[in-house]
Amino acid sequence: MLRELCLYQIRLYLRSPRALVASAATPPLLMVMLAAISDHQAEPGYHARLVAAMATLGIASTCYTTFAASLVASRDAGVLKRLRATPLPLWQHIAGRVAATVLVASAQTVVLVLMGLALYGAWLPGFAWAVPGAVTVSLIGVAVAQVVPRGDAAATLLSTTLLPVVLVSGVFFPAAELPGWVGVVSQASPLTHAGALLNAFSWVDLAWLLAWSCAAFVFALWRFRVEPAPPRATGRVRLAG
Repeated sequence: MLRELCLYQIRLYLRSPRALVASAATPPLLMVMLAAISDHQAEPGYHARLVAAMATLGIASTCYTTFAASLVASRDAGVLKRLRATPLPLWQHIAGRVAATVLVASAQTVVLVLMGLALYGAWLPGFAWAVPGAVTVSLIGVAVAQVVPRGDAAATLLSTTLLPVVLVSGVFFPAAELPGWVGVVSQASPLTHAGALLNAFSWVDLAWLLAWSCAAFVFALWRFRVEPAPPRATGRVRLAG
């Protein structure tokens, strides 16, 4: 059943590919541009680190922004509510969506790795560890979708919360060089550990991802909603005709 749900969600992604194409195209374009203008091209391992950083950005964009926005849209359209009237358990539907998103993000990572190998001769030996990173970020996307009240607020809230996390997670700046409290936040960020796993395996990074996955899963169970939040009152008084 999970396999069929996963394939169905992938077909849905392909039927409305605009958001998917946007999230998939940004990391390769940034990789080429940053490699062209960087002053660190001659440093050993620079291109491998760049590929890992752009793969992390792709995982965040697909598994967090695109995925969470699609969950909010399904909730607004009544899809999640109608599922409660079917024999299909809601958790299986969500699991199928998570699996499909992880497969899409993993495919994007493979494309980036092959581009890095072809353009710069950079090989990313830990690219298979993109899978636990994608699972963790997808679960965080499920959790954050529960605090997004309606679809009209999804784009603003998701992009606003993603950008600061990306900036402190070693995507554009080395996480080890971030000073003070920014460095502390960076060490706790799930994207920092997802990107680090792409460069080299570490039980510490994997443990951080597991902790984030468990926390996101528990929060999503606690706050899961199948209906959008009611619109806020405007305070206007309707005058009688």
